[in-house]
Formats: sequence, structure tokens, C-alpha cells
Amino acid sequence: MQTENLTATVHNSCPQLDAAHVAQCTLITLDALGEHLSEDTGARIASGLPNDAGAALRSGAQRPDTTGEPMKIAVFLDKIRARTELPPEQADSLTYAVAITLAHMLDADRLKQLRDELPWELDRLFRD
Repeated sequence: MQTENLTATVHNSCPQLDAAHVAQCTLITLDALGEHLSEDTGARIASGLPNDAGAALRSGAQRPDTTGEPMKIAVFLDKIRARTELPPEQADSLTYAVAITLAHMLDADRLKQLRDELPWELDRLFRD
């Protein structure tokens, strides 16, 4: 799946947003998720994604490692709202759409590794 297909899938869940904005915000969300992965895990999961999406996830994972640090889902959603400059309802919808799309794109091993390494609260993105 190409990055365009990934963002088109996210856009289908958030049709009220402009497609170009969805593409940009999808990469921002992937980068933010990557911040909660070790660099090794980020690289492994990114290898199962299209180039731009993988680069965004890897970029977040290359920041100081926060693996194992608790993160409330509300705080994470606030981070996405601030970075995307979307209203809360739209940012939340986009975040969940990115998580669902990501879960469908990854093979079972990568998805398990992602869920195992994310803080418990963020893992909920992939269960809701």
C-alpha cells in the first residue's frame, strides 16, 4: 500500500477534512505514535509501512526514548490536536482512523510488537 492509499483510507473516515490536510495530519499522528516506541521497534514497524508513513514513524522513534513511560490517551489526543491544529472532534476522529488503518496495514507480528511497546492507554487506540 502506498502512502496515498493509506491517507485515502484515513480520509474515508474523516471526509469532512481536506485530503491534503488529512495526509499531513496522518504523518503527524504517526510521528507522535513513534515517540512512544524504541528506535529498534520504530524501525521494524516502519519497514512494514509505505515510505513516507514509515519515515514519520521512524522520526518519532528517534527522539528520546519514552518506552514504558505511562501516557494517558487524553494527553496523547491533546498532543495530536495541538500539532495538527484541528478541532478536538476532528483530531480525535483522525487519530482513531490512523490507528485503525495502521492496524490493518501491519502484519500480525508487527502489530503485536507495536501494541506491546505502546503505553497501555495508547494501546487502546488499537482496541476501540
